[in-house]
Amino acid sequence: MPVEPEGLASLSLTIGLIVVLLWGAVWAVRRLRPGGGAGGADCAVIRALALGPRERLLVVRVGDKQLVVGVGASAVSLLCELETPLAAGRPPLAPPLTRQDGGGNFAAAIGRAVKSWRDG
Repeated sequence: MPVEPEGLASLSLTIGLIVVLLWGAVWAVRRLRPGGGAGGADCAVIRALALGPRERLLVVRVGDKQLVVGVGASAVSLLCELETPLAAGRPPLAPPLTRQDGGGNFAAAIGRAVKSWRDG
């Protein structure tokens, strides 16, 4: 049974058109669904702290709650919910450590950094 070139071209064009229409429909559904797409007003990252090359500690605002979330290479874990919300702006940088203010004491330096981070 011979295949007609016109029929094969018409079939290929029809299949191509169907694929393009399906791709367009999927794109439209993703863009137009409620809550879809980036930029949701009810969810935002307030603070982020890199702990390693693939690990981060995030403070995320969801509605009126602020959650502390640990993000790793293969998992996202809820660590806690903050009782006192943090300010939405960037935290002030801690002053540089010098020998007069205990720069040689690592535990004191970490304590001051955590305190300045919490105070926002």
